[in-house]
Amino acid sequence: MNKRDRLIGVLLILSVLFFQYLWLLLSVLLLVVLGILIFDTRYDRYALVMVVLVMLLYLSTKFMFYETYLVPTKSMLPALNSNVTVQGEKWRYGGIYLSAVEEWPLVTMFTRSSKYRTGKFAAKDRIKMIGFWKPKKNDILAYYAPVDSSRIHIERCIGLPGDVVSVEEGRAVINGKEREEDKTLSLRYMAYFSDYMRFREACKELSLFMNSDDYSVSEDAVYMSLDKTMLDRLRQGGVVDSLVFRQRGEARRKVFLADSCGWSFRHWGPYKLPYKGMRIELTPENRMLYGSLLRGPERVADPDKLTSYVFQKDYYFMLGDNRGNSLDSRFLGPIPSCCIEARILHDD
Repeated sequence: MNKRDRLIGVLLILSVLFFQYLWLLLSVLLLVVLGILIFDTRYDRYALVMVVLVMLLYLSTKFMFYETYLVPTKSMLPALNSNVTVQGEKWRYGGIYLSAVEEWPLVTMFTRSSKYRTGKFAAKDRIKMIGFWKPKKNDILAYYAPVDSSRIHIERCIGLPGDVVSVEEGRAVINGKEREEDKTLSLRYMAYFSDYMRFREACKELSLFMNSDDYSVSEDAVYMSLDKTMLDRLRQGGVVDSLVFRQRGEARRKVFLADSCGWSFRHWGPYKLPYKGMRIELTPENRMLYGSLLRGPERVADPDKLTSYVFQKDYYFMLGDNRGNSLDSRFLGPIPSCCIEARILHDD
């Protein structure tokens, strides 16, 4: 093996270790091989084989195994900071890619199409590789929203198909029981009071010391980060007029089913997540709850003519850890399985 072949081998090894830079490495490798073919009169078949292997490695990694994502927002603080890169496993749930190929036999044999056109990619079908596992609770997932496929979302899965989910002041209630992890989750509240000195003394007695993240916004109000225990103790202390869970940033949007059900950012649900094979009678109430799913991900042409329906997809409920500043299922609605792309590799 000469020096040229060793150089190509080193590039291949680097591409395996740092696959997020494959396009750059592939370009360098192609330039090297082109130089060999142009300035060397011998036909170097080994170099061509290495180029093909790198291209196959990139395609298989990109579409089937792993992907590098940029966390787009602050919705997952403090677990994930915004504008940092994370790795995602696509092979677990079947990676998503967008293709104009619709009915090629070899494509449909090994993939299944969500048959859902939307948003930026309205002219293309979303193709999903066959996955071997289903999402679990507390997994951090990368997914596309049915209402807007032009951006990736990264949030935590807290509701599985068949679960009844509600969200009270940012804390999830699953099947009538408050989610255990949410009891220790610190959320931002606005505390209103009439006597600031009395409020300060009460906070000291209750061991609720304000830190650098807490700040006053007026003479009778202060922002505070409180977990469930602190929240209950402060409310029982009788020194605050009210404690209000506040929404900020991306959370200042219209809530899913706000008009038809009267749900709000602070009080959302209860809502039963559909699962594949779930049959519902299309009563006025169910049409109100599931009508958007029938017309959207389920792609029912005219749901008004049906009296009952059997769901064809599983649906999941996503919530960001930063509940006051997260664009999640409270606003986007339940997320169908065909829109889930990867599980984010992260140690909680």
